[in-house]
Amino acid sequence: MKQLLSDYIFSDHLRYEAHQLIYTPESGEPIVLGGILGAALLCARLLNTEEQKERGFFLSEELHYEPFFVQYDNEVIADDLGYIHAELEQLDSAYIELLSNEEVFIDTFCPNKRQRSIALDVVGTYMRRIATEHYGEHIFEFVPWTTPFAQWLFNAAQAEPQRQRFLQIDWTDPVQVRELACYMEKGEPDEPLFVFDGEEAADIMARYWDWLWKTAQKEAALYPDANVVMADYKQLILREETDYDYLKPEMKSFSPEAHNLFHKWMVQWTEFVQAKLQPAASKRPKKEEGQLFFPDNVLKCPTDDMQEKYAATREYIKARCQYDNKFKFFKKESKFAEFCRQLTMLFGWYVDPNSLRKSMNRKPKRKTKKYV
Repeated sequence: MKQLLSDYIFSDHLRYEAHQLIYTPESGEPIVLGGILGAALLCARLLNTEEQKERGFFLSEELHYEPFFVQYDNEVIADDLGYIHAELEQLDSAYIELLSNEEVFIDTFCPNKRQRSIALDVVGTYMRRIATEHYGEHIFEFVPWTTPFAQWLFNAAQAEPQRQRFLQIDWTDPVQVRELACYMEKGEPDEPLFVFDGEEAADIMARYWDWLWKTAQKEAALYPDANVVMADYKQLILREETDYDYLKPEMKSFSPEAHNLFHKWMVQWTEFVQAKLQPAASKRPKKEEGQLFFPDNVLKCPTDDMQEKYAATREYIKARCQYDNKFKFFKKESKFAEFCRQLTMLFGWYVDPNSLRKSMNRKPKRKTKKYV
């Protein structure tokens, strides 16, 4: 069986050679179509011929394109083709040659309208395929996860403009291909995009969280006291994942609109990560009817497994009254049993009024004077 892209002579003026479809007019320089365009036109013109059977390819419908693409990739890899930027360069060069010559058109290479339509469909399908391979169906495939979320978002927003250009272009439109090639040649940075192609913000955050949490669990599992380490991780994650002030100097070139969108993302992300971490860190049951107080980021709630849990509860009450006026007022004005009921709901374990009262009434030991 012949190679898919082996050389072939159509006529004195048209031949396929070295992975290029070459038309030589009576006068003037040869017109060269390389890359997937040249290959697609070659194979489209050989449809329903003995040559097609010898080469063993099918292009009659899209279901038969994939084997053709695999074989094409295998045969052009030595020429450094088959990836998106090289194929863009080849396609752009081919379109430039066609647009700059008033006497030669794509019809010259493939007069049959049906064959030409198939060839262009192959070109568009292949270019979309390798563009998706490179830039990913999802933004987090092109820009891998990194911590914190603000840094990933910052990187992804700057990569997304180029990604959208490659994923949304019509590869059979010479003008669009020329514009994309010029854009790549300039290499100028785009205004960051915080709206990602085919993605919802909630889905991105959920996927990032799943990656982050699994990573933290794997790291914590390496330590003998994994539960203690995980509790520390929760506090670290909450602190690091909600801080994005360090990016402000790098965002000076952002437009006001980009600044605003970035801020909206981070407000939503902060709410998301707080909702994920705080209930788990507090070890409390779901909100009960009549519950007034909840864990905060200032103090850790005493736990039931503490050796001196009522002493810890006493210190918690004293510290929280220093900054939480609502808590302080409720302690002062309510019955002690009701106050303990609120503490029970807050801590997630039963706070016995008698035990807590004894602890709170316990007088501190006096320091004895030492005489020398």
